[in-house]
Amino acid sequence: MSVQAIARPVADLAGALSLHFRRGEAAYQNFHADGRQFLFAKILRDNNREIRSLILSQGYLLPFEQQQNAIELVAHLDIWLELWEHLAATKAHKPEDKFSFESCKYPQVAATALKEYCLALCK
Repeated sequence: MSVQAIARPVADLAGALSLHFRRGEAAYQNFHADGRQFLFAKILRDNNREIRSLILSQGYLLPFEQQQNAIELVAHLDIWLELWEHLAATKAHKPEDKFSFESCKYPQVAATALKEYCLALCK
């Protein structure tokens, strides 16, 4: 198998993750700018599910140090998504309703390293 054949799936994964990281950052900014509305919380949830799914299904393609970062991020997303679902089940939320909860600490160092790695591969 050629180096290019091995590198292509990693680049595809990095591109998909990079897009979702940027989408998530935009949704997070909107969420805070618009009073933590349920509408933006749903967008964040959907985006976080996609990030988690990509990492769990293709994270083995990442270099070892990035796998460690991805594992830290998935551990956070596992808890975040469970808390999100629990709160969402408490009532029927309207798009404009406030939707906010305490979560576990975001793994900033690991997430930033993974984002930078993905972005570098996409350039």
